[in-house]
Amino acid sequence: MTKQPQYTTIARDAFGKYIDDEIDLDQLLERLRYIEQQVISEDEDETEKTVWFRFFEGDPLHTTISEVGKDLSDPSHPNCALLQRGIALGLQAGELEVHYS
Repeated sequence: MTKQPQYTTIARDAFGKYIDDEIDLDQLLERLRYIEQQVISEDEDETEKTVWFRFFEGDPLHTTISEVGKDLSDPSHPNCALLQRGIALGLQAGELEVHYS
């Protein structure tokens, strides 16, 4: 169970509102954790799986919620700008995906 298309709309909305400054980082993380709670509750196997995001086609990273929080928490760090660009690119191209593995 890797790709979770049923949660793409929620993730797209949350990341879009964050990029548009309609919600702050804490609210974004809250919405992403909601997705994770829902996915975990559907998984009958008790494993070490986690929710991660692929922002655009060819994105080599498996960006977790913790990494989103860490990278976006310091606006002066280069990872913040890179992640914001990746999010914006994925939203614009409609390629954002939610995964669980």
